[in-house]
Formats: sequence, structure tokens, C-alpha cells
Amino acid sequence: MVSRSQLSAFTAATLALMPGIGFADNARDWQNTPTDMNMVFGYYNRVDTNTPIDTTLPINGLSLDADLYLFRYARSFGIDGRNSAIQFIQPYADVSASFDNAQFFSGTKRNGGMGDTQIVFAHNIFGGPALTAEEFASWKPETFLTGALWVTMPTGDYDKDRIINIGSNRWVFKPELGFGTPIGPTWLEINTYVSLFGDNKDYHGDSKLEQKPLYAIEGHYSYTINRALWVSLDATYNRGGESKIDGDWQDNKQENGLLGASLGFMLSPQFGGLIAYNDTVSERTGSPDVNTWTFRLQYVW
Repeated sequence: MVSRSQLSAFTAATLALMPGIGFADNARDWQNTPTDMNMVFGYYNRVDTNTPIDTTLPINGLSLDADLYLFRYARSFGIDGRNSAIQFIQPYADVSASFDNAQFFSGTKRNGGMGDTQIVFAHNIFGGPALTAEEFASWKPETFLTGALWVTMPTGDYDKDRIINIGSNRWVFKPELGFGTPIGPTWLEINTYVSLFGDNKDYHGDSKLEQKPLYAIEGHYSYTINRALWVSLDATYNRGGESKIDGDWQDNKQENGLLGASLGFMLSPQFGGLIAYNDTVSERTGSPDVNTWTFRLQYVW
């Protein structure tokens, strides 16, 4: 059997959330797991931002509050002796929005609906062998590098005549690398990724939205308090993502940095969770300004 202490280390398992408002991975999300594991996650995120849910593009004067819920299923398996995983993520959001300058509407508008479905494939490059639960029980975690590809499909609720949507009406591809190394009771993890955006040909009516790639790097330094509890300091830096509407560049290249902290816990060998907070501490004019509370519960079998 796998021990409670080992389950507390890996239950989170590979990767995270929606690209639209700059969610980053959580600490310890990329660490190795036994093969043939099923993992179910439920997220609640409280988001305050100047950016619509459906894009990475801030709108001048926008104040948006969102209750974002996510269902996430993951299964691990082995390929050529390395650990791999496939994931399915389905968001649902309730948002309320207002404009300081009444640019698009006055008062507060509310919208709710399904977000864009995401499929994620991850494969370990080194440091994450494919192990059964019995083999994993005696395995010592080591330095690892894992690659992943996120595919966001335009399946969410979208109305071209709405200013604030839930779905994005465009494809997004996000290749990612996750690196981690144990240092005594601590872990240092560094992830880097790039979001590649398809076109939205029904943006704010019949306009065409194009966007350059958005690059990001994030770091997590976490400490194991005991077999059922760990804490982390988190940081993320984003740059790029200038957009073009109907052929005209918008001079809105993004650059921002976020800091945060998280707490992971296990209530039983199969059941645990996470609480995290992230806030933008610096941003280029016209860049996303986001703060997010995250509460996650997870179950594995």
C-alpha cells in the first residue's frame, strides 16, 4: 500500500486552469504519481480583475468579479517507462462587470455559463518513472522535468454581441515544461509555458481578434511541515500577447508579475485540498491586474 505521507506529496498531480485570466499552476502540481490512478478535483476561485474571463486582454475601466468553478479529472499511465497523464477540465463561471467610465454600459451586468473545455496531455522526460502503487511506496522523489500540451477548445458560452463572455470563441494551445527538484524538506519548482492563440472572427460583433503569443514563467518554493501539510511561496511573470483587431495593432503588449502563497493539506490518504492566494504586484499599463483566491478539494483512487 502507498502510505499517507506519500499520498500527501502527490495527490495534487500535474497541472491547472483557464488561460483567460492568467491562472498559474499550483505548487507540487507536477510531482510524480503512481500509474493507473484516477484523480477528481473540484475548484472554487474568487477572482477580481480588469480582464474578461474569455481573453487575456484588459479593458480600460473594467471591474470584473468572478466566481469560477472547475471540475477536473485526471488519469495517470505509463508510456515507454515514463509517467504520463491525460486530463479533462470543465469550467463554469458567474461574473459581474461594471465600467468606471460607462464605456460599454452603465451599472453592473451579470453573466454566467460554461467555459471552454480543456484537454491536457503530460509526459515525464526524466525523474518521473512509471511506477505501480507498490513500487511508488518505496521510491524516493528526485529531480524531474515534465512536458505538457494544453488544448483549449471553443466550447464555452459565447455571444458576439456581448462585451463580457464566458467562452473565448477561439482555440488556444499551450505547450509547457515543468521542472522540480527536492532540497531536504523543501521543493523548488519552475514552470515555463507559452499560450498560442487562434483567431476570434466574431469579436465584439463581427471584428477579427488576433493575438501574439503570451509567455510566462513561474516558480514555487514549498516546505513540508508534516506528512499531511505543506506551504508554498509562489511567483509568476507574464510577457507578450499584443493583439490585433481588424488588422490594427492595439499597442497593448502585456507584462505583469504576481506573488502568492498556498497551503496544501491531506485529510485522509485519498482526500485532501489546497488554499491559495495570488495578487498582481506589478504591471505594465494596460496589463492584467488580477487577484485570486483558490480553494480546491481532491480525491484519488
